[in-house]
Amino acid sequence: MVIKHIMPLTAIITVLRALGIWLFLAVVFIGLVLIGVGHGPWNYCWFFAMGCWLLLDTYWVVGTLTTKPIMLPRHYRRAVIVSFMVHAVYCLPLSSVPVLGQQILPHFIPLKILGAFMCATGVSFAMWARHILAGNWNAAVALQQRHVLIRAGPYAIVRHPIYFGFFLMALGMFLALGEVRGLACLAHALQFFEKMKFEEDILRTTYPDEYPGYERRVKRLVPFVW
Repeated sequence: MVIKHIMPLTAIITVLRALGIWLFLAVVFIGLVLIGVGHGPWNYCWFFAMGCWLLLDTYWVVGTLTTKPIMLPRHYRRAVIVSFMVHAVYCLPLSSVPVLGQQILPHFIPLKILGAFMCATGVSFAMWARHILAGNWNAAVALQQRHVLIRAGPYAIVRHPIYFGFFLMALGMFLALGEVRGLACLAHALQFFEKMKFEEDILRTTYPDEYPGYERRVKRLVPFVW
């Protein structure tokens, strides 16, 4: 398989995305200090969730720029822009904005702590899976040269551990915030269902003798359930 070079614009957008989330966190921190709303466990859970997202974004950006270069499809660049917008909706202090800041979950501290824990667990799981993939990972849904079917580590628990981590993180971020705008994270995570199906079709074609058995043994997304 011929590996084409990454487009400079995509690399720039990827770096700007990481820098942008740092900027958003700086704005949030300054806002919390100035208006004094940083007091209370539920706010700290929200801030902790943003820190988890920042950690994941930074790890992903570094990994993207150090993997084998490929030609990324146009829809990937659109996905980066949409993701940047979701970051803005979630991370900026918009609790006083009508609709977006509407609280739809009760101010139940254990629930928000649970959300922060789920967020950290999801980020850790996704980073673990990304590390196990190593050179087999790329942003586009395509096989690399000397691609192998990974079935170790988190891939022995679910077939799509990165997406499992993303969904767990998105749900945790919603629970930690409890506002309407937190649903943007969950809605954004739904895009991975289509990507999962596409990836599975490729793997079934590439590994007709190995992948069907792997499908029977290991659940798709939720451990031991589905």
